[in-house]
Amino acid sequence: MYPHLAKDKNCTGCLACYDVCNHNAIKIITKNSHQHVRVDINACRECGLCEKSCPIITPIRKNEFEAMKVYGGWANDEQTRIDAASGGGFAGLAQSFFHLHKEDKVAVIGAALVNNRVYHKLIEHEKDITLLTNSKYIQSYTQGIYKEVSKKLKNGYWILFSGCPCQIAGLYGYLGKKRDCERLITIEVVCHGIASHEALDLHLEYYKSSHIYRFRDKRKGTQDWKFSQCTTIEQNGKEVKLKRKDDIFYSIYAGWMLDRKSCSNCQFSEINRVADITLADFWGLPVPDYYKQGVSLIIANNSKANSLIKNADSIYTFEDSLRTAIDGNPHLFTGYKFIQYHPIVIWPNFFRKVLSKKLRFNILTNKMPYKLFWAFYKLATIYLTKYRKQQTIKKLQEKAPNLLKIINRGGGKMANT
Repeated sequence: MYPHLAKDKNCTGCLACYDVCNHNAIKIITKNSHQHVRVDINACRECGLCEKSCPIITPIRKNEFEAMKVYGGWANDEQTRIDAASGGGFAGLAQSFFHLHKEDKVAVIGAALVNNRVYHKLIEHEKDITLLTNSKYIQSYTQGIYKEVSKKLKNGYWILFSGCPCQIAGLYGYLGKKRDCERLITIEVVCHGIASHEALDLHLEYYKSSHIYRFRDKRKGTQDWKFSQCTTIEQNGKEVKLKRKDDIFYSIYAGWMLDRKSCSNCQFSEINRVADITLADFWGLPVPDYYKQGVSLIIANNSKANSLIKNADSIYTFEDSLRTAIDGNPHLFTGYKFIQYHPIVIWPNFFRKVLSKKLRFNILTNKMPYKLFWAFYKLATIYLTKYRKQQTIKKLQEKAPNLLKIINRGGGKMANT
């Protein structure tokens, strides 16, 4: 009667089950360049903690969308905003979190890029926030971090934890009833899917690069955040920012074929959000030039989150409409992609063997004419997204019509204070 965890196609790789096991019975394996888990039945004591912590096997409680408060905003500090992927929403909130609890013990947790891989890291000093800023588009390794958060909470720390929705769900699954601790606030990013580290490895190999510096960069060239989706990598010992049209990583990322299988049927991309705060680029916002350095979508999903945002001293915010937010961020309400039925996604190991390396690379990067085959899955996903958007708006109109009211922003410049 050994435990039954999420199947590989549903497993998010949150690794809550790994952290909660006290008998070393959960083993981490790599499959298709993603982390998965296996149960060592010889070490298992059938305590059931891994099943309880798994947010797929034991669904976690989500926020009610009726309590949402929608904001746009950016970090007050100009350099913080430039260093961020969009408006510096996370950095501004993290800075404010340190300020609000300056007399207490504080820890902030987020994803850090280290040697071409991403790891969840805990910091205890405001100066280290830069280690956790900017977007990362490959899955972070989380083993050990939930256990660390639990220890810090027991020791009286105020905790700000950020991650993908599935990782927030993993944290909640690990903590159980302790998730409701007033000293814990969670931040989720609106996730479009998690690419395997193979996507980055193929990118670096193509450019003969030893490592990546940033996935998005507004520091070099234009600072317009709407055109920042291009990597900065090492080439011939120099730091080089690639042009978007030449960026192999984003071509692979946009094709979804190296995403986790669970990302094509995400259980956490729905209007009832997981975390206290939801962050994203505020795509869809009609903005003039003075927004070009980036605008963050910031959603308070409950009163605790709204209190933090209202009292934050390092971020400028303005109220906005959930309708505008979902227009530009479909993954606020749906995570379904038809790419899960693509042959390379269904039988990845088979096609690794039968396809030449060059042919497989061309397919993964959506080069013509292979892009035509991928287009069917893309178009089907677009039409399904439109349908689910209509259903979401209908649901909101019935239960929370105030969230859909379009904000009159006026024509004047908003003060960044």
